[in-house]
Amino acid sequence: GIPVRCYSHHCGRTLKKANLDHLLSDDPVVQDWATFHGVKPEDCEKKSKKEIERQNVLHEIVTSEEEYMAQLDVVRLLYRDQLRVHQPPVLPNSRRDKFLEAVFGKVDTVQQINKDHLLAQLKYRQQEQAPFIVGFSDLFREWIRKARPIYIEYCSSYPNSEYLIRKESNRNILFREFLGHVQNHRRSKRLGWTTFVKAPITRLQRYSLLLSTVLKNTIEDSEEKQNLIKAIDEIRSVTKECDDRVAEMTKKVSLLELQQQLVLRPGFQSVLNLDHLGRELLKQGELQRQGSKGVRWVDTQALLFDHYFILAKAVSTKDGRNEKKYDVSKEVSPCAIFHLESMHDEPVTKQKGLAAPLTRTAATAGSGTQLNKIASNGGDRPGLEHSATSSSMGSLTTVTRLTSSGVDDGKIIYPFRIKHLGHEIYTLYASSALDRSEWCKAIVDAKTRHAEALHAQNAEPFRLRVLSDGAFAYDSYSTFGRQPGVPISGTPLDRAIRGMEEVYGKGRGPPPVCRAQVNCATAFKSFGKSIIAIGTDYGVYISEASNPRGWTRSVQISKVTQIAVLEDFSVCILISDRSLISYPLDVIAPVSNFPSPVHDNPRRAPQRLAKDVTFFATARMKDRTLLFYKRKEGMHNTFKVLEPVFQKATEKKSRIFGSRKFGSGATESFRDYDEFYIPAECYSLNLFQSYIAVASAKGFELLTLDKKVTQSIPRDLNLPAIANIASRIKDQRPLGMFKLNDQEFLLTYEDCAVYVDKHGEISRTLIMEYSGKQKKAKAATMFGQYLLLFNEDYVEVRNAENGRLRQIIAGRDVRCLDYGFRGPTGSGQQHAQPHTLLQAGVLQDTKGTVKICMSHPEVPGGQIVLEMLLNDGHAEKA
Repeated sequence: GIPVRCYSHHCGRTLKKANLDHLLSDDPVVQDWATFHGVKPEDCEKKSKKEIERQNVLHEIVTSEEEYMAQLDVVRLLYRDQLRVHQPPVLPNSRRDKFLEAVFGKVDTVQQINKDHLLAQLKYRQQEQAPFIVGFSDLFREWIRKARPIYIEYCSSYPNSEYLIRKESNRNILFREFLGHVQNHRRSKRLGWTTFVKAPITRLQRYSLLLSTVLKNTIEDSEEKQNLIKAIDEIRSVTKECDDRVAEMTKKVSLLELQQQLVLRPGFQSVLNLDHLGRELLKQGELQRQGSKGVRWVDTQALLFDHYFILAKAVSTKDGRNEKKYDVSKEVSPCAIFHLESMHDEPVTKQKGLAAPLTRTAATAGSGTQLNKIASNGGDRPGLEHSATSSSMGSLTTVTRLTSSGVDDGKIIYPFRIKHLGHEIYTLYASSALDRSEWCKAIVDAKTRHAEALHAQNAEPFRLRVLSDGAFAYDSYSTFGRQPGVPISGTPLDRAIRGMEEVYGKGRGPPPVCRAQVNCATAFKSFGKSIIAIGTDYGVYISEASNPRGWTRSVQISKVTQIAVLEDFSVCILISDRSLISYPLDVIAPVSNFPSPVHDNPRRAPQRLAKDVTFFATARMKDRTLLFYKRKEGMHNTFKVLEPVFQKATEKKSRIFGSRKFGSGATESFRDYDEFYIPAECYSLNLFQSYIAVASAKGFELLTLDKKVTQSIPRDLNLPAIANIASRIKDQRPLGMFKLNDQEFLLTYEDCAVYVDKHGEISRTLIMEYSGKQKKAKAATMFGQYLLLFNEDYVEVRNAENGRLRQIIAGRDVRCLDYGFRGPTGSGQQHAQPHTLLQAGVLQDTKGTVKICMSHPEVPGGQIVLEMLLNDGHAEKA
């Protein structure tokens, strides 16, 4: 058995070890077990073959440990120490010590722990029990407990050490020559630096193999055998932990290396931050795409990170170092902004070279016209039918569809499309169906992980609530929504749709009540009920806010493009076919399901307030409710201001109603209040307590109803200090002006936004840049502390105070239906809080919230209407 020993080095029963200074030679001579101990053949014959094999392996453990120590001596003496004293210096003095510490700093502790707590004990046991040794299990168990933290630390630093050596070798010719010189040294045995730097990792893995061989040859069931099993398990556990650390750190170092290799073109806004915690390279590989002119194929290196998707081209540097670099010629796509458009497009055949370029056709995207051009192939070559696929028509490129087997597989490529929201669609080609499937799965998994992480961290300001999922569909001529996209689980849109399924069950609901484009929406209270009204090309539809599948048409009228309700006056204002019309509220939202005809009472008759109206806005100004609307009169844009009054019967018809009557006995409910002119094309109004901000072709014009003298803002754009801002906003279409606080306002344009103070002067040199470059923002509004920007691909949510991107809500054919309280058509109530709960567990009030519409991601030809609600913890700060 194994004698009990004390852990005090003064005690006589402590673990015995040999003096290695006398036992280790400069270059250990390896002898087999029998030769080393002088065992005679007749002595071997008395033992079993397994026992002889066991003794040989035990002897190999000792001799290989000596070789291992010699390898670490090479690292210390030939590499580290020689680099420190070499003349002329191989490394610059300024970073030599830092480099040596980072690469070789942990070798001493590894060698010391093995010398003091393993090799010395192995040598003593070998001398004490020779030639037939009982075993080393107790020595290894004692050693591994002490060595574990040291080896884990070394393994964690190894990938970085290897990277630093490779990096230095690539850029420093003296260092490269030094490595070659040491490799030729007799102690190196012509082995490269990798063998010696990696020696502790290799040795740790070899321990369990050697001890397992000892165990296999141990016949008798003894205490040594049981102890050996435990020793193997403990060493394997540490080895696995070290391997995991190496794998983890290798990924991090690979990311650092990629950070150096990826070269972004000038002007790109992205910062990759590959050294940040949690960064991960999910997939990397080679794909093909067409060149910008469609006449050649480009080999593209695709890199999918947890936060970015990058398309680059591998290039070599011209300075003789042959360093690998990746030229990132396309704007980097953040995970929230790239979208998988298609993953099942039909395979196509690749045409060769510039001699047979991919020719352009005059077909339009989405056309299904067949070219019906059959190639005449001689012999046993298969026939190929040339046709325009859905993906190829989108890029206006002729491709060849495979119609029979036998074609060289290298010429068949498998397309899938990636859409960089706000930018362009990339059609990428994989070499096989499996490769394409793996890429698509990796992209879907990455976006799903990203969405789930954002939700778990409550990082997104807004969630979505479905107001209608099946009531509104596109007409049969529309190209939108014919092919649903690739849905991503865990996004706000997906969670909203899944929430509907929990209430109504899976599958489609009732058939659509309207097949026309949804244009606008508003919410109001009527007889104690919260009602939502939606304007379409076919009329006005209403439903209770709590019933997303209860939509009915209340007014049949064409092309309703804007709608609002003045609850205090029980009227609904809308624009239909460029006519501004006022409806009694009980016509829009009848009390009963069977309303009486609108012409049975003069008070129920709609009134046309004006013709050729582009837009209107309502606000509370000068202690009264006012209605502003814009109409074009010659070269001028005339703004009329009306004041609603409580309905009163009158026989005199107001001039603003025009000549056309909607019914007999019209009732006057608005009166002229004021008017003003803007000598430029105008796009929208933002109404404040006393000021009116007009977004026009000249920029933002500020005026009051009292003076009507316009003032262009930002002011003093000719100052040199803000020349960059002046050039950035020049010729840009303004979208809206929003109040941040009592001292500062935000001016939003289609590409960027700038800050001004209450005097209209630039208050910050910061320019808030948007995500989309090729697709500009079409509209903007504010809700809470967030700026919302809309284009047909997505809703972009930014913190209005600092400009940081907070959320992207992706979709197809995205439109803003209701800009909320603070939008260009809102009520001007800057501090309204529509997002507060009415009661615990009761539906949020939809009045004043932002409402959007987009193509339904899962129902072909359908439109989904959604409401944006602030998540907990993202409400506007007091």
